[in-house]
Amino acid sequence: MSLLTRSLQALGLPLLCALLWWLPAGTAQAAVSCTATMTNLAFGTVELVNGATAAPTIATLNYNCTNDSTSAIEQVRVCFNIGDGNEGLGNFNPRVMENTAGNQLRFQLYQATSGTIWGSNGNAQVPNPFVVTMSIPRRTTAGGLGRVTGSTTMRGELLPLQGAVPPGSYQDNFVGDHTSITLSRSTSAMPTTCDTIQPGRFAFLVTATVAKSCLVTADPLNFGTVNGLPGQADRDQTSTINVTCTTPTPYTVALTPSNGSTTGAGTMTPTGGVPGNADAVPYRLYRNAARTAIWGSVTGTGGNVATGTGNGAAQALTLYGRVLGTSANVRPDSYRDVVTVSVTY
Repeated sequence: MSLLTRSLQALGLPLLCALLWWLPAGTAQAAVSCTATMTNLAFGTVELVNGATAAPTIATLNYNCTNDSTSAIEQVRVCFNIGDGNEGLGNFNPRVMENTAGNQLRFQLYQATSGTIWGSNGNAQVPNPFVVTMSIPRRTTAGGLGRVTGSTTMRGELLPLQGAVPPGSYQDNFVGDHTSITLSRSTSAMPTTCDTIQPGRFAFLVTATVAKSCLVTADPLNFGTVNGLPGQADRDQTSTINVTCTTPTPYTVALTPSNGSTTGAGTMTPTGGVPGNADAVPYRLYRNAARTAIWGSVTGTGGNVATGTGNGAAQALTLYGRVLGTSANVRPDSYRDVVTVSVTY
């Protein structure tokens, strides 16, 4: 039983509606034949969490058409048809790759550098096969076949905004009936259709590996204007750290002030506005609003880092900061520190 038949049963669709393409019945023309090969199309390892996509990838079709007639030059129109692939399951626009768990990665195939999707005769979704017209010389008196060869490229592109696709290896195998060559021939005018099925195929494989990855951004933690007189209360402010990781990637977020503290205890120093100022403003970083769970860089049992599991979307983590009231009685100036945000996954 072919994959196409299994797909039809699973979808419960009428056979007529699910055909990859419609090809008129016809007998092979003995005088002219065409064969072709297609190289595999490999996207390699891609990272998708930033909403972008991989660079376009190219495969090459090489074709060879021959004429064994000794009496006439043949005018030939050849169509190279591409369907949905073994893992495509009826998806043409976009096409899909799958991993072993059934997760899907969307992509599309185009003709060379154009925006024309490479499809097949009679397919309503992608109706454009790659078409070549040629005049094939007659067979020579020495017995050599008339021949025309050529090549073209197929461009593959991953669709953007697939950050939720789980890491792993994906493929779509265009084997068997998922490719075909059809042609029409004439000894006078160039044909306008491709009606006769050729026995050859041009099988190829589309592959990609989605990498486990994370992306992090952080807003500044700005305490604003702090009263520098002695006996002032603690000054609290918050910030947001956004973490985007592939599904379902566990991650930890560690914070390290410039003094190297592993417990989120940093010190802001003057920015140079007041010459000779050597005062400092201590602060603390926390994971909760009550400011009882410190946010530092210690991992493992008893650690003080934030944790989460990626879902392909940005996850907002609130950072709770505090300038300690005991830091009052410092000289008026602007103070700052740099905190390193480290994501481990």
